[in-house]
Amino acid sequence: MALDPEGRIILFNQSAERITGWAEDEVRGQPLSQVFPEMGSEKNSLGYLASEHAPLLIYIHHRQGQEIAVAVTHSAFQPAAGGNQQIALVFRDVTETDAAQRLRSYFLANISHEFRTPLSALMASVELLLEDIADLSLEETVSLLNSVHFSLTSLQTLIDNLLESVSIEAGRFQIRKRTTELRVLAAEAAKIMRPLLERRKQALKISVDPQVPQVEVDPMRLTQVLVNLLSNASKYGPMERPIELTMALEKETIKVSVADQGDGIPEEERQNIFRRFIRLDHKEKPQYGVGLGLSLVKTIVEEHGGTVGLDERPGGGSIFWFTILVQGEKV
Repeated sequence: MALDPEGRIILFNQSAERITGWAEDEVRGQPLSQVFPEMGSEKNSLGYLASEHAPLLIYIHHRQGQEIAVAVTHSAFQPAAGGNQQIALVFRDVTETDAAQRLRSYFLANISHEFRTPLSALMASVELLLEDIADLSLEETVSLLNSVHFSLTSLQTLIDNLLESVSIEAGRFQIRKRTTELRVLAAEAAKIMRPLLERRKQALKISVDPQVPQVEVDPMRLTQVLVNLLSNASKYGPMERPIELTMALEKETIKVSVADQGDGIPEEERQNIFRRFIRLDHKEKPQYGVGLGLSLVKTIVEEHGGTVGLDERPGGGSIFWFTILVQGEKV
């Protein structure tokens, strides 16, 4: 775009229209700070732009309201026909690049916290056991060992998710199928989840349709899927309220569902919930994990030829579900 000496827009080309959503006839003659209020701040002023050699990253709002990141460069020029000096601004849409950088920063900031929390609890429990084992009652010893078990389970889940994410990123992700009883995987996932469920006093109700047959799946990775879904249901569901795990035969597929009794997930947020590094933006509520679990669920299930989804639970809460083909083949 080009501006006159008073900062009014006198040129707005098709690329500017495409990036910002504004049409030239809507902005021509308007002050820059009126169309893009973010450009009116002292830090993003034309004077500041003129003093910067590198492109300046500015967050502006698209015509439709969403925030976009643009790299802005500035140059003054003299019109060929003469007259006062004018200013050219070049916008480059870097929204995706900026989002990726912010995700990396977010990941690094949160992964240390996710490791530190169970490690601190583990260290405290072990130190108490080492220092006071002779004076502890059996009940106190069992309580400390349960805390150790809980911390180790949390670490194991986090490490498994990180390793799987790295293998997917590197293109080395593979599944190894073998004939498996899904009810056995449900029992294994329940065993892994027991420390968390007991700490939050949540009963796990497992219901497996007797008609569910053996299937060809990767048992280790499908157990990981169940653990991730149960972990989310436990952490975001209310304490002392049950979680339901059901497996039902539906024609040529088996539908596996995990239902919680939490607050549910707004419909506008459901489309992104299975993407990497996505967590619900509820600042007033506790946030858990680094946003890898559900993306891994989606990848593992789709590698088995199935699909994933999210429904609203009648009476409140969420139902995360996935399907597995009875024949174990992609369609």
